Amino acid sequence: MGLLIGFLLIASSLLTFVWIDKNNQDYLSQHQALHDRDLSQMHLITEMLSNRLELWFESFFHLHQELTDNPEATGDFISKEFDYLQLNWQVNNLWLFDSQQNIIYANHQQVPAYVKASVAQTLESQSSVTNIHCIQSCFQLISMPMLSANGELLVLTASTSLLEMMAALNRSTLAELALVATAQGVGKSLLRDAQIQAPISYMKRQQLGALLKLIPEDVTLDMVLDKGYRLVMDEQAYLINLLPVDNDFADTAYLLTVHDISDEWARHDNYQLGVITISAITVTLCVLTFFIMAERLRRRLLILARRLPLLAQKKYAQFNDMQFTHSRLFLDEIDEVQRSTNLLGEQLESMDGKIEQNTRELENIAMYDRLTGLPNRNMLNFVLRKKIAALARTPGPLVVILLDFDNFRKINDSYGHGIGDEFLMVAAQRLRSNLRESDVISRFGGDEFVIVLQEVDDVSNAITLAEKLLLKFRESVEIGAQRFYTSVSLGITSCDGQNVTVDDLVRQADIAMYAAKDAGGDKYSVFNESMSTQVMRRIEIEHDVRDALLQEQFKFALQAQIEISTGKLIGFEALIRWLHPKSGYIMPDEFIPIMENSESMITLGYWGIKRAFAILAHLESLGLSGYRIAVNLSASQFLDPNLIQFMREQLAESEQSAAQVELELTERTVVADIEQTLQIMHQLKELGFSFSIDDFGTGYSSLAYLSQLPVDIIKIDRSFIAGMSDNSADKQIVKSTVAMVRKLGMKVVAEGVETAEQLSFLSDMHCDVAQGYYISKPIFEEDLYQVLPSKIDKGIWKNLVSDFR
Repeated sequence: MGLLIGFLLIASSLLTFVWIDKNNQDYLSQHQALHDRDLSQMHLITEMLSNRLELWFESFFHLHQELTDNPEATGDFISKEFDYLQLNWQVNNLWLFDSQQNIIYANHQQVPAYVKASVAQTLESQSSVTNIHCIQSCFQLISMPMLSANGELLVLTASTSLLEMMAALNRSTLAELALVATAQGVGKSLLRDAQIQAPISYMKRQQLGALLKLIPEDVTLDMVLDKGYRLVMDEQAYLINLLPVDNDFADTAYLLTVHDISDEWARHDNYQLGVITISAITVTLCVLTFFIMAERLRRRLLILARRLPLLAQKKYAQFNDMQFTHSRLFLDEIDEVQRSTNLLGEQLESMDGKIEQNTRELENIAMYDRLTGLPNRNMLNFVLRKKIAALARTPGPLVVILLDFDNFRKINDSYGHGIGDEFLMVAAQRLRSNLRESDVISRFGGDEFVIVLQEVDDVSNAITLAEKLLLKFRESVEIGAQRFYTSVSLGITSCDGQNVTVDDLVRQADIAMYAAKDAGGDKYSVFNESMSTQVMRRIEIEHDVRDALLQEQFKFALQAQIEISTGKLIGFEALIRWLHPKSGYIMPDEFIPIMENSESMITLGYWGIKRAFAILAHLESLGLSGYRIAVNLSASQFLDPNLIQFMREQLAESEQSAAQVELELTERTVVADIEQTLQIMHQLKELGFSFSIDDFGTGYSSLAYLSQLPVDIIKIDRSFIAGMSDNSADKQIVKSTVAMVRKLGMKVVAEGVETAEQLSFLSDMHCDVAQGYYISKPIFEEDLYQVLPSKIDKGIWKNLVSDFR
């Protein structure tokens, strides 16, 4: 608004300035016209008076031609009439010259040079010459040619006063007139210093002199000659003009004209004052009108300006209350802006509501598991940080339990992730129902759950809860018509101060949980510092296993299997060995449990099967055919969906029979999921592969399931074989197992035979096959090809004790 008013003031000022400047220009033009009129009137009157005098002389001489015949008579006549001429025609001096510029008549004897010059000019031009001269005073000099009766050219020269010319000029211009004189040659002289000679006005000489003294010192004659000068004195305004009168000395004598322009000056000032007043009134009215018109707009804009920040502050109630009422007759852009603002407010309010709802949903997603509805890992971290910080105020043990389901992967792989998710939801409900309200349980990821206990007296309370959960999850989990049996492994850790982080607690519980899994699962384990060393070793092995697979550090050691009744070599069991470049040989008991549930174990298993086919092919190339190799299959590899296709590819690539490859399974692998196990085993049996149950007696030790499985061989664990000599119970177990297995049509392999007595007992029990150090220690593949020909004779193992590895 200030800018608009400023623009209006500037525009009005410019228009007023232009208007006044135009008026000033017109005012100056009028004065210039008055100056030019004075000069023109002066020349006109001067010429008119000179013409009148010439006409009188010409008329006089024409009427008295007899006088012109004698120049002397003419002079005498002029002398007689001089008084008349001086009185009526203001003639001051008269001269009559002949054509030789000789004086015929003169009213006094002196002939000035300017008279001679005028006479010469007249004779030359043969026409009248009129000039104004100012010597001591100003006068008009007229030289007229006259022709005598005898044809001689005469020149009559007369000087006349300027009073008549000034009187006539006064009557025609109504100006105050006066002759003024200045120092000769001083064209830049000041007008205020000029001398007044002959005033022809109502003003006295003193008044004109005083008037001239009021002219500023910087006003020169040239300035006044050019444009005149306007002088204000006693509320009277005068226009002062200077008119040069002396043709020869134009810079010494001037005719001063003083016009009274007081009325015109007053009208001019009144006009300019009126212009300024009108402009000021117009600007004031415009500003008032604009202010009145803009005030309503300003109030509404201020309301809009106050409302818009409320949107940013989300104060929608205040925003809706703060509105101006719009006119139904006169709608303008601001009304449209308010309508748009109201619409924007409604949309923002709706959007904020949706954002708040979505934020709550996102917070719920970020902090809670969508499957089970339990707090997730983010919420667990938040809760643990708060509880650790609270230990400073309320000391006491803070216990963290990490629970993981044993072999949960088999449920996902066998029944799909949908069934696996339903299993986790049922398991979460079971966990929640066995905890207190103060306890916190969260789904940590996959099939892992974390329980946080704070209101406990001792870690023993957590152990009691762990034992309770072990019992609860030994019960079946029903999903629809299906029933699942599983177990859990729990890791327990605790702290009682703030010198621990959330990651430390979870890591310790995780280490303890894996210790329980390594112990066979379905157990709990309490964290201790020695477990950290084991975990570091575990991590080291997991890292080195990947390099070992790439660098082919794994090798097979083959242990001979003989038929007890004949001593005939029937095959080998392939035992994995890891030759580490720094640590040397690493035994399977150290790295197999670590690899068991990893992708590396599947990769290693496929390498072993492929290598078994290669060993059989190499033995056949040496003429040693008909043997078989027993290769162990881990649980993860046995349940791998790609197993059947891989075995088909190996049979297609190799010329060896599937019957030469014996696939060893543990009891735990077989009974984990009977239905899926049967399906896979039948598919492999159709390809020609045989199966053996390894370490029989250390697992469920039940023969009930054997009748359901297409198993060919049962391998009695070495712990029972070693106890036969000292423990009659072990001997009876072995004897009963051999009898029952043979009755089911399967063969029995005794592992770990280390003495002749053990071999004798097994022979008496009609055990089929034996292997162990008494027969042969495991032989590395590269040594087997050299040693084997010397150890058999027509297929019979020559000596039962081998001195080589």
